[in-house]
Amino acid sequence: MKIVSFFNHKGGVGKTTLVYNIGLAMASLGHRILFVDIDPQANLTTAALPEERLSQALHDEQTIFHCLEPLVDRSGDVKEVQPLQIRPNAWLLPGDIRLSEFEEIAPTGWTEAVAGNAGGFRTSTALYRLVSRLGSNINADIALLDLGPNVGALNRTAILASDGFVVPLAPDLFSISALSSVGKSASLWTGEWEAAKGSGARRKIDLGFALPAGKPVPLGYISQQFSVYRQEPAEAYRRWISKIPTAYSSGILEPLEEAGVKVPTQPPRIGEVKNLSSLVPIAQRTNQAIFELGGAEARGAQYTRAKDTYDLFSGLAKEILARLETTSEA
Repeated sequence: MKIVSFFNHKGGVGKTTLVYNIGLAMASLGHRILFVDIDPQANLTTAALPEERLSQALHDEQTIFHCLEPLVDRSGDVKEVQPLQIRPNAWLLPGDIRLSEFEEIAPTGWTEAVAGNAGGFRTSTALYRLVSRLGSNINADIALLDLGPNVGALNRTAILASDGFVVPLAPDLFSISALSSVGKSASLWTGEWEAAKGSGARRKIDLGFALPAGKPVPLGYISQQFSVYRQEPAEAYRRWISKIPTAYSSGILEPLEEAGVKVPTQPPRIGEVKNLSSLVPIAQRTNQAIFELGGAEARGAQYTRAKDTYDLFSGLAKEILARLETTSEA
């Protein structure tokens, strides 16, 4: 199973919409998908689950926090739960606002891991081991991780658990400026993780579990949420769109390559999503992918536009899968 994170330091770039729609497109293509909500705001979870099912998951202790709670209260290790099936080929490990409690202990775990402490490795690999186990239990092909918009300790744990990551962004100043923060953080984490593994090896620690490689491949970026005029980006955004390739290369590709991460040979742009306006909130309210909307939810021209998005999201899904395959061969 491959683990892919969707990650950007800048919020408001439609990250959760991309994760959900691309993941369900992958599922429709026959791939078994595990969604994991690693954002304490749990937007992916509320997009995927009706309120009553989410309430039941919280009551039955089936969220990501319940999996990590033994580490938080120092009573044990990662606890497995059964992911919730949301489509024939798609499952979800729901998010939980209390995940922030795990984020509070993650920095201490990281410091201990860098020092070669076994307990630190247990905390710092918790997400990797949890996602790997749950994915194996359902025979998943791909795990898609939805990360919050920050470069904190929780996202460090998630990125180092990943085989690759996708950067959603909007063509604006702050979204593009965030690329250097993403690249700087990811390359720093990669280097520190190598040092941590070396420290553990020198101390001859027998952990009893595998460690992630900690070399997440930057699979590329997806730009979205801009207005169009006669099928072309509005003039106000053209200059930002033109700046993205250079900013992505200098901000993300170059730092990670210097850190020893294998950078894909494909152009960094995975694809582009035009402004889907009212279709997004309709899909969110009905817990569907945009292309799943029926005539009762989207009418007339909206219905046609919704169905047309299947080609868009399945195309993005295929491109990400192809880049993952190339990464495996490298």
